[in-house]
Amino acid sequence: MTLKKQFKWMTVVAMFVALLLIFAIPVARTFAQGGDTNRAAASTGSAFTYQGNLEKSGSGVSDTCSFDFKLYDAATGGNQVGSTVSKSGVSVSNGKFTAELDFGSSAFNGDARYLDVQVQCTGDFGMVALSPRTALNGTPYALSLRPGVDVNGSDATGRIFGAVNNDTTGSNAAIYGESKSAAGAGISGWNTNSSGGYGIYGNSTASGGTPYGVYGIASDAGSATSYGVYGKSNSSFGTGVGGISPQNGVYGEASNTSGATWGVYGKSNSASGYGVYSSGNAHVEGQLTWKAMTGTISIPGLAFQPFDGAGILVRDISGGGVTPSSSSSVLSYAPIQLPNNATVTKLSFYWADSSNSNGNVSLYRTDMQGNENAMAAAFSSGGSSGGGGGTTVTSSSSTTTISSAAIDNTAYSYYLYLNLPIDSNGASIKAYGVTVEYTITQPY
Repeated sequence: MTLKKQFKWMTVVAMFVALLLIFAIPVARTFAQGGDTNRAAASTGSAFTYQGNLEKSGSGVSDTCSFDFKLYDAATGGNQVGSTVSKSGVSVSNGKFTAELDFGSSAFNGDARYLDVQVQCTGDFGMVALSPRTALNGTPYALSLRPGVDVNGSDATGRIFGAVNNDTTGSNAAIYGESKSAAGAGISGWNTNSSGGYGIYGNSTASGGTPYGVYGIASDAGSATSYGVYGKSNSSFGTGVGGISPQNGVYGEASNTSGATWGVYGKSNSASGYGVYSSGNAHVEGQLTWKAMTGTISIPGLAFQPFDGAGILVRDISGGGVTPSSSSSVLSYAPIQLPNNATVTKLSFYWADSSNSNGNVSLYRTDMQGNENAMAAAFSSGGSSGGGGGTTVTSSSSTTTISSAAIDNTAYSYYLYLNLPIDSNGASIKAYGVTVEYTITQPY
């Protein structure tokens, strides 16, 4: 028995037009008064409706028949895709019949597909294969746009999926993605190649205006900590956000005109790391500041010189420090260069004292007209009483009481004054050195 089957491969208007309207393009919808214009469309699943025409000996069949539907990746031979869909008790009227087919969620991925049909009607001894297979084109691939379906394929020179918006005005998008999850993404891209590539790549070809390869905006104007563009790298040698340009590799601008703002903000959690690092010259147009840092300048006793050559200081080269000669006390000084805009916080005097008298060191500043004033002073404390030559006390003394503590090298110069007295029994004070501590919030 010879069967001739003429397939009139038809798209089920109700389902596939709905698929195109829902998934292919966003369209404005009109409802009767009181209708819900924001009502979400339900997912269609992976099934579709097949309509065909079955003829026997040139006439349309009217019978109840059984069908086996198979999907292949080639017109002949090839591999079956998905499972066989069997339909029994299908009503055929004047050759026309309808069957609901579902080959699974991964059947339509963009590659060619061919439908193989076998049929058995009354009087047939078994399934009869209808030839040739029917190529599935066009509308059935609207299934690949339903939620949860992947479009898989291979194209080394182009793209698997493309969208073009030809409108040249307004703020439009070729592809728009939206996520309502707090941990979700409007658009997510992954590149699984182990040697490189881009998860998401953007390219703007404009030669004028201000083109952006990738543009991100966090639109909420509230107080939440947000990022227009955020990048993260899990590699110990990676970079969260990197930029390469003939002029500006990375550009940041804080548009607020008041308050504490940052054009570019960097942070390092490592004690030996850098929040911002430059491998070349760093240039700042404006004031560069940092969190207050403590610094110290040390002046050894050997740096002091007697005033006007009066008195003699005995210098201990091997052990360090100076003492006055046995004949008289000595007043001496040492200039000190402190960083401009620093603030002096502490003056310390390191000494050895065996006399009844106390030595002292003072920090002075002098303006350019010769007017001077003491900023701070620290004193030694002798080791004997009722006469010199007693026990030698080696220690230090400090003061944090500072007058005119701000350093201004444009108007003042600074020096240390040292007084090393000798008591009546010839016991003296040895000065090992002086340190001046300060804080500063900018380079020097």
